[in-house]
Amino acid sequence: MEKSGIAGMRMAMFLWKGGAIMIYTLTLNPSLDYLVELESLKPGKINRADSEELAFGGKGVNVSVMLKHLNVDSVALGFTAGVTAELYEHGVCSYGITPSFLRVKNGFTRINVKILDEEETGVNGQGPQPDAQEVEQLLSLLDQLKDGDVLVMAGSVPKSVPDTIYAQMMRRVSDGVLCIVDTGGSAFLHVLEEGPFLIKPSIRELEEIFHCPMKEGVLLSSMHALQQRGVRNVLVSCGEKGAYLLDEHGGFYFGKSPAGRVINTTGAGDAMVAGFLKGWMQTNDYMLAFKRGIAAGSATAFCKGMADAESVKRLYAKVDIEIMREPVMEG
Repeated sequence: MEKSGIAGMRMAMFLWKGGAIMIYTLTLNPSLDYLVELESLKPGKINRADSEELAFGGKGVNVSVMLKHLNVDSVALGFTAGVTAELYEHGVCSYGITPSFLRVKNGFTRINVKILDEEETGVNGQGPQPDAQEVEQLLSLLDQLKDGDVLVMAGSVPKSVPDTIYAQMMRRVSDGVLCIVDTGGSAFLHVLEEGPFLIKPSIRELEEIFHCPMKEGVLLSSMHALQQRGVRNVLVSCGEKGAYLLDEHGGFYFGKSPAGRVINTTGAGDAMVAGFLKGWMQTNDYMLAFKRGIAAGSATAFCKGMADAESVKRLYAKVDIEIMREPVMEG
């Protein structure tokens, strides 16, 4: 098994409150995202692309890319495999991100195809298939995390990996490491009792978990129920409508997305996580962090790739935050 970029990991530091911390993003199932635009997709026919673009993604890496655009360094952890591994790792390096991927024997780094015409159509590959020994090697990389560091765990879990993997990782690191989780299904449910700093389900994922439509009153009680399980902050994305945040002090907020033409939703939720993290580290204010997260997510939805800092700054001024319940601060 090969490792990439281990020697440079301590170089990706973020200065905060006079000290250097590390931000790590974890992508168990990274992807080469092949984005194709055409006038109209004709199933069963040979279609010619009007434009095409190749990006190096996966949810954790998308967070790293957005952080880099916001002038925050991070280390990208995860699995790669097969003939596409080297291309992927070089691509991540080209974004200015420090990679630390483990190459595994089985599978290959997946290619996800997204077709844009009147609507959005996607086909996602399967990805690397690490065995138990390779999973343990990845877990061992987390032993170097120290109090104050941040670990962002995002994306789907490969079929060969237990769905408890994110929970295992949270138990592996010290309590002083801030853990952010953006995943779905049983992997999401397993992390709740581990006390993550932030989770970011979509409203559709909440409806699947609680088996009911998420009207406003139900939404708040559902978010509160997640906090009761151990989560500190719950951020729920609602697509073009915006997002809701229930913070650890009881503050409940709705953020409306600015108006704009949606071009590509890939990475918008990941950009929201990155914007929130950057905002919180700068201000230690959840409402302002939430506002920056919505700006980053919306700006990314309005462009082909991950938004640049100027676009995020421009939209930040246009984001309206409604305080639906004031936080209760201790002391």
